[in-house]
Amino acid sequence: MTQSKQINFSSQGQMQLDLPGLKRVKANFDGGSVCSDGGLLLLRKADERLGLTGLASCAIGDKRRPEYVQHSIVEMLQQRIYAIASGYEDCNDAGLLRRDAMHMLAAGQNPDSGQHLASQPSLSRFENSVDATTNAALQRLLVHLYVKQFKKVPKVVHLSMDTTCDETYGTQQLSFYNGYYQAFCYAPLFIFDQSGFPLCALLRPGNPNPIDDAIRMLKQLFRELRLSWPNVRIELKADAAFASSELFNFLEDSGITYFVSAAGHAGYAYHAESTVLQCKREFDEFGYESPALKKYATMVSPGDRKIAWRQLEEKKRFGSKLAGRVQEMHESVYSVKKYAEFSYRAREWRSERRVIFKAEVSRKGPDTRFVVTNATTMSARKIYEDKYCSRAQCENWIKDLKLYLASGRTSCQEFEANQFRLFLHVFAYILIKTVQKRARLRMMTVETFRLCFLKIGVLVKEKAKEVALHLASESPYQREFLTAWLNL
Repeated sequence: MTQSKQINFSSQGQMQLDLPGLKRVKANFDGGSVCSDGGLLLLRKADERLGLTGLASCAIGDKRRPEYVQHSIVEMLQQRIYAIASGYEDCNDAGLLRRDAMHMLAAGQNPDSGQHLASQPSLSRFENSVDATTNAALQRLLVHLYVKQFKKVPKVVHLSMDTTCDETYGTQQLSFYNGYYQAFCYAPLFIFDQSGFPLCALLRPGNPNPIDDAIRMLKQLFRELRLSWPNVRIELKADAAFASSELFNFLEDSGITYFVSAAGHAGYAYHAESTVLQCKREFDEFGYESPALKKYATMVSPGDRKIAWRQLEEKKRFGSKLAGRVQEMHESVYSVKKYAEFSYRAREWRSERRVIFKAEVSRKGPDTRFVVTNATTMSARKIYEDKYCSRAQCENWIKDLKLYLASGRTSCQEFEANQFRLFLHVFAYILIKTVQKRARLRMMTVETFRLCFLKIGVLVKEKAKEVALHLASESPYQREFLTAWLNL
């Protein structure tokens, strides 16, 4: 076993700093078992409540020889997931954390036991040993964990579906160039419920078929949900990338209420023209001039008018600080907005469908958005504002995964290993969301939660019968921390 080289600070000299008006400051790394991740056991309690790593380990086969095994599947899962949640998303960080007292405690080892957590090569071999069967089982595990957290059957399950881009910088398997994102990438598919719980995290090649993949995963998801809740009502929201007759037919045949955005075209614009022109007339009555419109209520020269408008607004905005702020207020407030609907049947549709739209006119010109739905009981405004607009929250959940938990670190050579890596980041996200829910802090980003609840200084003292954790006395979220601890 390789031995880590200890730094001899006595030979190099202590760190000193002379500050005016204060005594001389001396620093050295000799404080003992003081760790920076004092809140890590919150994740362990959430893990025990959900049974996440225990259930996930049942889906992962272990082909190692038992006499040579030092770290079990559960321990390596916990080590990797907790490290990701703490901000150590790279597998290389395992070499720095394998002796950390809090990470050892969270993974089920006493700090002074003489053993250490798994090294980076061990974790890399573990990630690359996963096959497609294991990933399929972990995909179903997400639905099982979701159903498990409900004490009674919900009346409605609201789902939001979206995709994103995970850029690749090597020759990873099934990494292709995507013309929409203009990068070599993977294009994972996510499905969340209304609280942000991920029910699907499918890593796809860079040139996916969005409709076929969506139908395949939705079919599996609906089957798993209705095994536990046969009579639950399901609603689905998605953006224009998924608007197709195949998806509409599948959702209608499955009894799903859907709200799917649709890209505008001449057929839609023809039915919305009268409403847009009415909005323009009412806006012009305010005394502001809106761009001229032609047939189907589109701008006469969008490019020229956009350039002229931008030059005018920049001149006003930078005239003075006060004038600039007033102008920004006028840009965001003064507009006329109306909601309406019509029935439409495209050439490839098997029947007419309900299309609701929002027509808005401002100084920038008209802005019309369309949503296809099979809901029959709600008004156009209620469908757009209360049902469809909540789909945008899905992008914030994906941002938490990509920006704060670095789920885009799909740098393994094999595709299935990268899919497993995505699951590790999703599992860390689930644990964090569970703690947030128990602490009654739902409106908080993952990064804010990490800084306030996980990155707490702690002094670890192992005694004969217990391990004492002395957390920082001035931690600002002590009350919320205790609330989460007691509710988990």
